[in-house]
Amino acid sequence: MGSSSDGTTRRNYLRVAGVALATAIAGCDGISEPNKQSVLAPYGDRFETVADLGRTDADRTGTERVDSVVNRLARDGTLLYFPPGTYRLSNLDLSGRSNCGLVGNRATLLVPPSEQGNWIYGESVRNLLFDGFTLDYTAPTAAPVVAFSVAGRRNALRNLTFEGSREAYPRSGLELEVPDRSASLVVDSLDMRGGSRNGNAIFTHAGDGSLKFVDCRVEDWAEGLYASPHSGPLVVSGGTYANNGIDQIRIGGGTSGARVENTTVRVDNPRNPKAKPNMRGIWLEEGTNAVIDNCSIEITDLTGTYSSGGIVVEKQFGSAKITNTTIQTNQSVPAINIRTPTTEYDPETMPSMDGLPSNHNVTCETVSMYGTAPEGTAVLLAGRDGCKFSDISVQHHFGNRDGITIKDGRGTRIHDARLRVRGTPIVAPGLTPMTQNIKTGGIGSLSQLGESVYDSI
Repeated sequence: MGSSSDGTTRRNYLRVAGVALATAIAGCDGISEPNKQSVLAPYGDRFETVADLGRTDADRTGTERVDSVVNRLARDGTLLYFPPGTYRLSNLDLSGRSNCGLVGNRATLLVPPSEQGNWIYGESVRNLLFDGFTLDYTAPTAAPVVAFSVAGRRNALRNLTFEGSREAYPRSGLELEVPDRSASLVVDSLDMRGGSRNGNAIFTHAGDGSLKFVDCRVEDWAEGLYASPHSGPLVVSGGTYANNGIDQIRIGGGTSGARVENTTVRVDNPRNPKAKPNMRGIWLEEGTNAVIDNCSIEITDLTGTYSSGGIVVEKQFGSAKITNTTIQTNQSVPAINIRTPTTEYDPETMPSMDGLPSNHNVTCETVSMYGTAPEGTAVLLAGRDGCKFSDISVQHHFGNRDGITIKDGRGTRIHDARLRVRGTPIVAPGLTPMTQNIKTGGIGSLSQLGESVYDSI
């Protein structure tokens, strides 16, 4: 239990939190800044002790280091509260901690100016909470890494803002590992918009646990969310991933199946394009049984760089389902690029898999593809049998862009499709796809909203 100088017991905390909640309800007609009790309230029943850094002599101006007091208070079963302020933290190792939490109230953690290695990290951290901080690495030579390998089912990183640009330093901003099937981690409301000229925003190591990203913003990095090595259940829900090199979202999921849902993906301003080759949208790099649902993907500017497509199903990937998704391509790249499956298993490049996928069919349902791309094809399907396209719309009214191009894919089914393109609606040399209720032609009248071009018919 915490002493009177460091914190309060759980019982006393709950009493105070209850009073605070009643006060908040009584004054709900106004908007006020969060106070200590409202910040702590969501976690009142979880920790045995709440320690308040504000009750210590820790410097809140960012001038003096706070390492010693933070390390002393961040113990098992303890929630450490950081009141508003800036805290200079040179290093924090939480390895082996159990049910340890750090929660900030408009709190900033200031990294040492020359830090380029692991800064806040922990191996075998069980039931970790890290919530409510701005991580300030605006110093030109600062490129810290936040890295955790977790155990237990109550791990959460929430409301974290990474403030600063990493420029050319190669390490990731955030590295995560959920090694065991019994473990889970939620990463919620991460803001990583400072970007980099090298390194990933987020990298996940191989692991069998459950990993979920919720409402995160990752923009302008040399690579975005690199999650393909993770073999356990993987979910990316909501959020925006934009203008990152290599990929915005890169998934694996092993045979568990990854899911990307309700997510916005954009390539519309490729800053530092020489550091951002092949700006894919969602890259299904390895794994199988993936679902892409209710996503919005835009590839509208590739100045100085290029892209393999809005959604790329890689050679090492198995089956996938794409549903309720819109893809805008104003550049001559595929909206959906489904590549020929590989016939050789390579554990070095397929860490989330124990062998080749058994199925390779891809299904697209209720997918809308449109834009001003003048050349190429909206869908490129190569070397996969049994793929299905239903209730899809392709609208490209400029140049000679084709609709669906099939190269060596037997048993392809296309039905309830609207393919309105200047080029050829279905290109299938030497093949006879099964088609039903296909509408083509009829460019019709156009309505233009910004860069979005739709057929108004």
